[in-house]
Amino acid sequence: PAPSPAAFTAAGDFGPTDVAWVELMIPMDELALRMLALVQDRSSDPGMRKLAARISTVHRSELVKLRQLLLRSGVPETNPHQGHNMPGMVTPEELATIGRASGAAFDRLVTEHLREHLKQSVVVAQGEQRSGANQDTKALAATMEKTRSSQLGDLERLGG
Repeated sequence: PAPSPAAFTAAGDFGPTDVAWVELMIPMDELALRMLALVQDRSSDPGMRKLAARISTVHRSELVKLRQLLLRSGVPETNPHQGHNMPGMVTPEELATIGRASGAAFDRLVTEHLREHLKQSVVVAQGEQRSGANQDTKALAATMEKTRSSQLGDLERLGG
């Protein structure tokens, strides 16, 4: 078993909220990217394909920054959320269900899960901004909150 994150002390000015937020956002983004990758081949909606591509690009960039912050914090890269069914985090089972769907049912499932992912990302980014200690982590959370809110608007305009 992996050591508990509580067993490690973060380096510098990283507090427990900073570390917890980064450790949560990494798997949230990774799983969302797996879902978004299905959209290019499976969605019948060109607008959804374009939006998924834009969101994927942003998520990949965010993952680089999140991993850099985790490395700077001194906390080992583990996934303390492995196997958890958390709000906004697409589960492997949900990914399998989405992967089996087609047509309008596929688009509906992706839209529902993407909406939940984006909404929950905004909520936890706001929490990081309120309670975090590391300024770079809080700045990334602020950027992500704005970006995810904009992406939610784009999703709603698609009819989601």
